Parts: sequence; structure tokens; C-alpha cells
Amino acid sequence: MKREIKLALMYRDMWQSSGKYMPRVDQLIRVAEPIIEMGCFSRVETNGGGFEQINLLYGENPNLSVRKWTQPFNDAGIQTQMLERGLNGLRMNPVPKDVRKLMFKVKKLQGTDISRSFDGLNNPQNLALSFQYAREGGMISQGALSMTVSPLHTVEYFISLAEKFIESGAEEICLKDMAGIARPVSVGKIVKGIRDRYPDIIIQYHGHSTPGFSVASALEAVRNGADIIDV
Repeated sequence: MKREIKLALMYRDMWQSSGKYMPRVDQLIRVAEPIIEMGCFSRVETNGGGFEQINLLYGENPNLSVRKWTQPFNDAGIQTQMLERGLNGLRMNPVPKDVRKLMFKVKKLQGTDISRSFDGLNNPQNLALSFQYAREGGMISQGALSMTVSPLHTVEYFISLAEKFIESGAEEICLKDMAGIARPVSVGKIVKGIRDRYPDIIIQYHGHSTPGFSVASALEAVRNGADIIDV
């Protein structure tokens, strides 16, 4: 039986690294309409640490900017998601627990539905409170497996890591291949291993195209049970 594969637009990734071509909030709002009119995206990653910092560089209030940017997607029934860094929240260094807890409540009120939480060390202890705070704040909590290749980072390692994330409170799992180096066959096996253990959990694949693997990895992820592909 055919399955519907949903697409998530990583709009933040497209402009966060674009040097001097960084949009103001008024430009972002103008872009929202054609994205919605395309009619093929069920999710849009709208903000994260980079978004907030760029707002500040422009002298814009990130709290107002996020509301204005997410509103058109909220109205269209398209889920919005953000990227957060566990102990660091939206920053590059650790922040207090009370600030992290408040952040999720604020982001939900600003119109962001899903929090993708990741830790570069793949340490579940560094993400457990993110999963808890996201759920308490009314957001969907997604745990991201930071993909890499080494003798230690085996297929079973990532399947076991997903289990630990879910036990810690993650409601969805993302394979976050942020350097685009994950092997397509391994991606497929990891997705299948998670799917076999958790038939109903949403699995999302995120890949960067630097070495050219991500399209093949996305196809392997879909073949083995992924629900959503980041594009």
C-alpha cells in the first residue's frame, strides 16, 4: 500500500548561512504567501538560534518577528518547527533551567508548534529537560539524532539512542544528518529499526547535500518507514 510522504521546508537553513543576504521580517512575510500557495509542505522550519540573532542584528525584536513570520503558516494549517540546542536553548552556551522552561512556553505562544532538540554529543541527559519542557509548554517534542560516521556510531547505536530519547519523553524522532555524511543504506536500517520498535512514532529525515548523499538517504529513509522528509 502506498504511503503519503510529507515534506518539511527548511526555510531557516536556506537563508541562515547566506552571508549578507539575510531577510528582514517584512521580507520573510512576503515569502510566506508563495510557500503556502505551493501546497506541498505540511511543515516549515521557521526559526531557531540563527533567526533570533539575525533579527537582533537588524535591530528587530525577535519576539515580534517570530509571531509575524509564523502567523501565515498557522492560519494555513501548516505546522511550524524550530531548532533548539538542549542545554544551550537557542544560544551557543548553556542557559539556566528556568529560562529554558520559559522559552518553550513563549515559542508556543509565538506560533511555533514543534521543537527539534539536538545535542552534538547525542547525550540523552542533555536533552531530557528539553523534551519535558517542550511538552509542558504545549509544543510537540522531537528528538534529533545527530548523525555521523565512526566505528562507534553504528546502526544499533542510533536505534538505541532513539529508544533513549523516546524513554526520556521525545514524541517524534529526527535523523539529523547535518553534514550530509550519513550512508544511505545505514539511514534506511536506522529508520527501519526505529519503525519496527515504534510503529506509530513520526520519523523525520533531515539531510544536507554537501557531499551529495542526502537525496539517496532520503529515499532510503522513505523506503524504510520515514514519514516526513526535510527539503
